[in-house]
Amino acid sequence: MSIIEINDVYYTYGKDTESPTKAVRGVSLNVDEGEFVAVVGHNGSGKSTLARLMNGLITPDKGSVKVNGLSTSDDKNLFDVRKTVGVVFQNPDNQMVATIIEDDVAFGPENLGLPSEEIRERVDWALKSVGMYEHRGGTPFRLSGGQKQRLAIAGVLAIKPRVMVLDESTSMLDPDGRAEVLEVVRRLNREEKMSVVMITHFMEEALLADRIVVMDKGQIAMEGGKEIFEREDELTAMGLTVPVATRVAHALIRRGVPIDGGVTTAEELIDKLCR
Repeated sequence: MSIIEINDVYYTYGKDTESPTKAVRGVSLNVDEGEFVAVVGHNGSGKSTLARLMNGLITPDKGSVKVNGLSTSDDKNLFDVRKTVGVVFQNPDNQMVATIIEDDVAFGPENLGLPSEEIRERVDWALKSVGMYEHRGGTPFRLSGGQKQRLAIAGVLAIKPRVMVLDESTSMLDPDGRAEVLEVVRRLNREEKMSVVMITHFMEEALLADRIVVMDKGQIAMEGGKEIFEREDELTAMGLTVPVATRVAHALIRRGVPIDGGVTTAEELIDKLCR
């Protein structure tokens, strides 16, 4: 069953200016309950606009976006839409609203008008889910980049959304910080059965997903599983790269090394070379 339904959506920035930008053009996409979808594309491909459309931060000029059957274009649905779809943005500092970590996580549940006991339970659960419970009484401004992004995820988790959208949420992190955040996201998807939409330009991150959607010039150019990385020339023409292991495998194949296709990780490459 689809929790998000995007049907033939168009969106233009600066519609009333001399230089409007057509960010999304005729996009249709569904996200199912418990699914992990990666949306990849170069800068300006429309992927971040798609993220904002998913929880009603912006609404389509044409077409429809429905969350759990509710149209995002109807203002009276926005409260329920944003409870259902939580968004974690690129810069965690922009999502911090309090000087104490547990107060920051409590902000969302408090705005839902929940009883204090339930707020406490949600805050503790969210912080434990991202491995930040021991920091609950500290200040967020002394955290590392990866810890800040985990805190931002906890703030969204405390609302208990059914879908988490991560809009380039690891792009400002070092490799260790990225690994921290990705581990949390993967566990939430597998153990909590939370739907995840990851907007990213890191192809290795896209490998975590059940389905990969490639955007180019405001449209969906490709959609599928890991097999899309076999289309290296097409992806390169869109300004994208394939995972390093895939590039190495393709280079070896061109040199006559007998390797089956479908290599996306170093482990897979080593396995095929050792057969």
